[in-house]
This record gives sequence, C-alpha cells and structure tokens, in this order.
Amino acid sequence: MGAVSSRLRRLGRGLAMAALLSGGAAAMSSAADRAPPRSPVRSPQPSWSPHIWPAARGLVDQSGAPLDEARFAGRLRLVYFGYTRCPDLCPTALMTITQALDELPPVLLARLVPVLVAADPEHDGPGVLARYLDTFHPAIVAVTGPVAAIDGLAATFGATIRRHDGVVDHPTDLFLVGPAGNLLARLPNAITPDALAATLRAALSP
Repeated sequence: MGAVSSRLRRLGRGLAMAALLSGGAAAMSSAADRAPPRSPVRSPQPSWSPHIWPAARGLVDQSGAPLDEARFAGRLRLVYFGYTRCPDLCPTALMTITQALDELPPVLLARLVPVLVAADPEHDGPGVLARYLDTFHPAIVAVTGPVAAIDGLAATFGATIRRHDGVVDHPTDLFLVGPAGNLLARLPNAITPDALAATLRAALSP
C-alpha cells in the first residue's frame, strides 16, 4: 500500500508540474502578445534571401527616381514600413532611426541605407514622402509605387499590410537587411535610439 501511495504521489507531482509548465507557457504566450519582447533583436527566418526592389516592379524614391538593387549595392539596409498619415507609430519609429543615425560616424553611415517603404502608396507619392522626410534624417530613402509591388515587398519580409477606413495596418518592426539581401535582424519598434545605434554599429563594423 505504501509503494502504491508513493507512486501516486509521484504521479500527482508529475501531473501538477506538467500543468504548471503548461500554464506558464500559456501565460508567457499571452504576455508576449501584449508587450514587445525584452530582447532588442528578434531571430530572422534563416531561409529568407530575396532580391529586393528590382526595377521591373516600378518602385521609385521620394524624388521619383527608379529603384533597383544597384542603388543598395554593398550596403546594409534598415527598412521600415510606414505611412505619412500615421498618428504615432511611424513618426516615433522614424525619430528613433534619426537619433540612432545621428550617433553613427560618417564612415559607418556611408555603408547603410535607411529605407521608409510607403505602406499607403496611393496617398504617399514621391512629393508627399519628400515633404514628410524633411522632419527626419536626410539619409533616409523613401520607396513608393504600385500597391501590388509594395504588398509583394512586404510579403518577402513575412509581413502583411491591410488598408481600411483610412487606417493602414502595417508591420511595426524594423528590418536589418544585409548587402546580399539576407535578413540579419528584425528589431522591435520599441527599441531605443541607443540600442538601435549599438546594433547598427555592430552590423556595420568590419
């Protein structure tokens, strides 16, 4: 009887531990849905390596000049999807980028292209984007073009854009892309300017 009782106690402890772990995992998942992760860098998908912005897609910058891979040859890209009518997330992210870029020495900044991709290209043409970027760092390049091309670009990052009632649901993370088009890091929008500058220095240093 004692042996049976001991086995039952061990079984009960095992079930309780399993329930605790299961509940803890659910709580962690729920918390992750509510708040950004503490780590400033999210693991990218290792197989992602597309060609970005081929000229055939008809994408242009804020001056109306066509964009293709040659524009970014040999340089890293820091990519953010946003739109000029965004009330808070986009200006905050772009100001974070601006402050981080201000911390970089010119030799490193020359090896980086910060990119704002227009998530609402029907409203954000080259002229609108050029005026909007006057507020932020002059190194930032804007990308706009056909809606299908913008959505296709977002899809290469594993992201989607939805437009409804004047609101644009877009990815809020920043994407650090290597010279070969490989995703180096996915950075949460809550990253601080200092943390972003440190991440960029590490990625840009020889």
